[in-house]
Amino acid sequence: MPNFHAAPPNLALIRGKKGISLDQIAGDTKIAIRHLKAIEACEFGALPGGMYGVSFVRQYARAIDFDETELVDLYYTATGSGPEPSPPNPETHARRSRLARVWGPTADV
Repeated sequence: MPNFHAAPPNLALIRGKKGISLDQIAGDTKIAIRHLKAIEACEFGALPGGMYGVSFVRQYARAIDFDETELVDLYYTATGSGPEPSPPNPETHARRSRLARVWGPTADV
């Protein structure tokens, strides 16, 4: 288990108190039970990487009515990753290029 500054939440206990089974979550989300167990154990390295891992964590949090942002932040901390940057907007890039030609490279949009 990763080294957290604070104890990770006991997700299995939270889920159990709400009477929700892993089978129910797996059926609703189509996430494999092995991945759901990995989330509950905060073993985020066992999840697929990138947006899939984040998506699994978000869906699990919603399924047990847990703070989605808190769990995703925990995922990022544990995996040493962060949110993926948005793809560049071609319109903004073209506008900045035109302004840079007119005003120089420091032109701010």
